[in-house]
Amino acid sequence: MKLNHAMKDALKIVGKGGSVVHLTTCSLEGIPNTVGERFITVFNDEYILIADMFAQKTRVNLNENPIGVITLAHPVKGRTWSFKGPATILQEGLPSDYEFEGVKASEILKEWGNWAEKEPPSEVPPDIRPPVLVQRGVITLKVTEITDYSPENAGNPINTAI
Repeated sequence: MKLNHAMKDALKIVGKGGSVVHLTTCSLEGIPNTVGERFITVFNDEYILIADMFAQKTRVNLNENPIGVITLAHPVKGRTWSFKGPATILQEGLPSDYEFEGVKASEILKEWGNWAEKEPPSEVPPDIRPPVLVQRGVITLKVTEITDYSPENAGNPINTAI
């Protein structure tokens, strides 16, 4: 399922009052874990990428149950969505031809494997900025379902490609 321009714009805003997305995963037993994330981008219009820097419980959950949900409540009215789909963490050391849901891990890692170099974390407030950023991989979610929570759509799933 492809993300439209408004969704991509809302996901990309970092800092300056912009969005924080929430990634929810569940253990095999169904115990949820939600983390707020700011290092996020869209890849090939149908994958959402998040830098894996501190996602220990997320990593455990995705190994047990490889489905994730990313929710977004953007400060602009009507930009409230959830994006659901298969998810994994891609990291260096995978075979060069390793694919996840139709995309080569090497393509994602080449572009986003060193997130801090590509997008320095100047927008992260000093009181929560770690002294050294250590990226362990890229959390990758292929969007297969989108739900629009704007008042006019009242949480109805978007079932067709946008």
